[in-house]
Amino acid sequence: MREVAGLVLVDADPTDMEPKAMQEEEHRRHAGILSQLRDCRIAIAEHKPLPALQSRSGQPPRTCAQQFFRGLPEAAWSPELNTKLLEIAQSKVAMYDAYLSEMEQTASDEAYLQQHRRSFGSRPIRVLTSGNHGVGHLERKPPDTPEHLKYEQETTLAQARWLGLSSNAKQIFARNSSEYIQFDEPETVINAIREVYESKPRPRRASSKRAD
Repeated sequence: MREVAGLVLVDADPTDMEPKAMQEEEHRRHAGILSQLRDCRIAIAEHKPLPALQSRSGQPPRTCAQQFFRGLPEAAWSPELNTKLLEIAQSKVAMYDAYLSEMEQTASDEAYLQQHRRSFGSRPIRVLTSGNHGVGHLERKPPDTPEHLKYEQETTLAQARWLGLSSNAKQIFARNSSEYIQFDEPETVINAIREVYESKPRPRRASSKRAD
C-alpha cells in the first residue's frame, strides 16, 4: 500500500462487488470460455487449423485468434500492430496459457478481495463507469431489454461500492461510451489520471539556503 499513490479504474471488473446471482452467472460464462480456450491451445500446440468459436447472434464468425481484446483486427490500431497481434494469436501457446490462467484464477481472486478489503485512506480513487458495460462496440449494442438494463444497473452499483475504499473517491460516468472508454472517450481517462496525479502529496523540497 505504501507504493500506491492513487487508482484510476477504467470500467473495471466489479464481480467481487456484485450480487451473488450475478457472480454465479459470470462463473458459468467463464467455464465456457475455459473449455473454448483449451481447444484453441491444443490446436496451436499441435500446429492444427484453429477451430471456429461459438457463433454469436448477428455477428460474423471468428477463429480462436480473433477473440482477444475486443476482436482482431482492431479498427483503432494500425495494420502493422494488428498483423503482429494476429501472428502471435495464431502461433504462440503462451498467449492462451496466460488467458487460461486469468480465467482459472478469477473466482479465487474475487474471494481474496472480499476477504481482504482494506482502506486506501485519503488516496485518490477515480471510478470510470461506462453507460454500456459488457459492450465492446457501440454499433453492436444489444437491445435495452429488462434483463440487459438490470445488468447495466447492477454493474454500475457494484462499481460504486469501490467509493467506500477512500475518503477521496469519485465515480465518473462515460454514458456514451462502450466498455472501452479509452477508445470512445479518451479525454475522460486522461483527465482522471491527471486529476489523481495532481492531487497526490508532493514531497517537500530541501531548502537550498546555507547558514552563514
